[in-house]
Amino acid sequence: MTIPAHTVFDRPIALSDKRVAVIGLARTGLACVRFLVSQGARVVGADSKPAMELADSCHEVASLGAEAVTEFEALEQLQRPDLVVVSPGVPYDHPALAQARAAGLEVIGELELAYRFCPVPIIAISGTNGKGTTTTMTGLMLDAAGIANVVAGNIGVPVISQIDRARHAGVVVAEVSSFQLETAVHFRPWIAVLLNITPDHLDRHANLEEYAAAKLRLFQNQTADDFSVLCLDDATVADMQGRLSSQVLTVSSGCPDSSGRVEDDCLVVDTRSGIQRILPVAQMPVPGRHNVTNALAAAVAAGLCGATGQQMAEGLKRFAPADHLLAEVAQVRGIRFVDDSKATNTAAAIADLSALSGTLLVIAGGQGKEVDFSQFGQHLARRCWFVCLIGESGPAIARSVGDGTASMKAASMQEAVEECYRRAESGDTVVLLPGCASFDMFEDQTHRGEQFTRVVREIAQREARPGV
Repeated sequence: MTIPAHTVFDRPIALSDKRVAVIGLARTGLACVRFLVSQGARVVGADSKPAMELADSCHEVASLGAEAVTEFEALEQLQRPDLVVVSPGVPYDHPALAQARAAGLEVIGELELAYRFCPVPIIAISGTNGKGTTTTMTGLMLDAAGIANVVAGNIGVPVISQIDRARHAGVVVAEVSSFQLETAVHFRPWIAVLLNITPDHLDRHANLEEYAAAKLRLFQNQTADDFSVLCLDDATVADMQGRLSSQVLTVSSGCPDSSGRVEDDCLVVDTRSGIQRILPVAQMPVPGRHNVTNALAAAVAAGLCGATGQQMAEGLKRFAPADHLLAEVAQVRGIRFVDDSKATNTAAAIADLSALSGTLLVIAGGQGKEVDFSQFGQHLARRCWFVCLIGESGPAIARSVGDGTASMKAASMQEAVEECYRRAESGDTVVLLPGCASFDMFEDQTHRGEQFTRVVREIAQREARPGV
């Protein structure tokens, strides 16, 4: 089918000579500063960190002809902006943003800003887990179909930085987070995909209901001309059927009536272009039932754009797991080491645990984000013979694991990996499966995975030089 243009925003903001404040000067904030300056705005970038920690960001802001405000706390530091653009890492209820709204200023996020200038329709993909995988799979399927697309968003490339590229594409495929959706106003994706909603980011959202409400803003501006893709394997998402204004399609690894489903152990989608067989489940490039639904959701979105089953299969076969996502690091003395640092919440960790086979030794823990670890602990107790706990949530996970499974607390990643290696035997798998955020011990999940990998490789080098 032809990709329609009806969801493209027709009232972009007049930015020329307007004073615009950008709150947050990390990757997304800097991308906003660049774009706004290119549109003729007078930009001030602000961040709560001190100048010493923002030297590179402040240098870039200045080189663009914009102002930089460090140690930002209050609205008056911005000198009466006409518009405020907030990075996703800045809480919605930040006091300065509350002041701005009370003063009648428009406060929007990067996703909303990008939507208002995006020249093509958007496929927006969200969910607690799997959204990055599904976004990548969708882009690969569209590539295989010869449909020009731009993949961006929470996956690591701000949509606002891709506006020029989008002018030469048919569609933007965007991973979107709850933080980005909090500030959505007019944002209207042509295809909105929601995979699941499980407890996460409860250190930012007051409760699960508030977190879910942010996710549901994905659909708030859709009409009967748009499409929503819902995963029936998640009860919260399944309950949304009948409540949306868009045309609803569904995916499931177990429901035979879904638009995307498994038939005779083969991935199948049924969109407006008819039933398309993709490939056998056994040929999936990544294991796990959750990745079957991720692939089905991507296929439904690609099918709505006109991709055939064969093209979907070609794109899916090109998919390679992201770094730190069930990635095998090495095998030492027959012991397999797997980095799953991207399992930053309990639902992701439980799903990935089900995709692992054999005897497991797990490194778990980190910054807990105010969640209940009971279910995660029960799964660890059933599947693992040893659990090594790190980070501030270690004691809580240990209580959930109970006394039936061997466990201990490690003070560092080095100690955790070495202890698992000391206990493991040939045929065992040692997996970093945190189920938590990383910020209590590491810069981010990538840094955590890199530290795990570093220790594993040190062990491999040591074993390769016996007696040294």
